[in-house]
Amino acid sequence: MQAYVWWWIVGAVLVGVELTTGTFYLLVYGVAAVAAGIAAWMGLGWGAQFIAAAVIAALGTLALRHWKRDTGHPESTVQDMDIGQPVQIESWVDGRGQVKYRGALWDAEAESPDTDASRPLRIRAVKGTRLVLGN
Repeated sequence: MQAYVWWWIVGAVLVGVELTTGTFYLLVYGVAAVAAGIAAWMGLGWGAQFIAAAVIAALGTLALRHWKRDTGHPESTVQDMDIGQPVQIESWVDGRGQVKYRGALWDAEAESPDTDASRPLRIRAVKGTRLVLGN
């Protein structure tokens, strides 16, 4: 089997595995392997193939790191908007219960044992789908 076919198989496997991870790094390495396959298809030697793969992988990794650093994490900012918002208690027993917030019922827990459910409660943190409440 020709060398370029092996490179393209490696590229396809890396891209396929990337579909299960979602990090984009394996996608970059898959594209680098395809580039090495193109170099092999053009008749270039092993050294040129590896250099093509290394250059594409290095540039792609640097570009991806730059993009990920510049891209904020919107999920954390959305949760931060909930911090400090008041909630309405629907049921509350021993520091746990359900509260109404944004038109839906949420599971909630007290921030500390000192949290007084008879006073207005506000969101202090979000743990998955559970609100952490305090006074």
